[in-house]
Amino acid sequence: MSKRQEPFGRARGWMLVLVLLLALGAGGFFLGRSAPDAPGPGVAAPMAPTPVPVAEVAPRAQVVEVVGEVERARGEAWMELRVGDSLAPDESVRTGPGARVELQVGDEASRLSIPERSEVRVGELTRARHTLRLERGRIDVDYRESQERVLRVQSQGGAVAETREARFTMIRRGTTVAVVTRGGAVDLSSAGTSIQVGAGQQGIVFDGARPVGPEPIPLDVLLKVARAPTANTLCLSLSGKVRVGTEVWVEDEPAEVSADGSFRADVPQAPGRTRVKVFAREPGGATREVSLTCRFRTPAGPPAESVKFHWHEAP
Repeated sequence: MSKRQEPFGRARGWMLVLVLLLALGAGGFFLGRSAPDAPGPGVAAPMAPTPVPVAEVAPRAQVVEVVGEVERARGEAWMELRVGDSLAPDESVRTGPGARVELQVGDEASRLSIPERSEVRVGELTRARHTLRLERGRIDVDYRESQERVLRVQSQGGAVAETREARFTMIRRGTTVAVVTRGGAVDLSSAGTSIQVGAGQQGIVFDGARPVGPEPIPLDVLLKVARAPTANTLCLSLSGKVRVGTEVWVEDEPAEVSADGSFRADVPQAPGRTRVKVFAREPGGATREVSLTCRFRTPAGPPAESVKFHWHEAP
């Protein structure tokens, strides 16, 4: 290398060193931006953002089938109930003669069926508990176990039927409450006492007293009917006897059954009515029907005409 080229070579070397130093400085800058230094001692770390809580959607009773006249209400105003509607807590549903409604509660597998002339109020509905109140009539339940939840059906006088999985019917007629279990087990409680009603058994509560039973579901229907003296305005006056908890209809109208199973009914005369139908249904579902002939009392004859005697006339 000549003496004239030597300074140029040194300058070129220094330029390469300078470029290398600049490159290393820029790398350190970007590395510093992508990975910030940890806070020193005594300096609080920045707080992570608080996750927004997800609102839990409360389950509802979904209407999946409606037959006949079925209504819903919250308070005093009743309106038509349709398929696809849902019932929230404190809402009621009632069925007219010959009507029925099917409800889905919690999941597709659990169903409630409310037959004719019945009324049910929806209570607490959460993921852990489903609560209903049977105001009158009956409710048929097919409830499947899921996530440790429980179903409670309340009725008059504090009677409560509770289960995690069962197929059962609860009936309220007058002051009598009956529970009939077809599958699984139901705890029936009243007056501080509880009994377990297993498959094929029934339990009964009279007027808020302690439960009676459990006992086997009767396979036949006890229905005894006697005719009583009939007034002129009646087609038939009758009295009868059934097992406690049995439902009775006389000419499609529910008859009040007392705590001992007895009932009475007066059927008025009506155009074309010559017979009276008496229908009985055991809590287990067995039914029996009898037909009785009207007993019309023969009306009294016309009043006798007055006869005047004239004593001074010859006969």
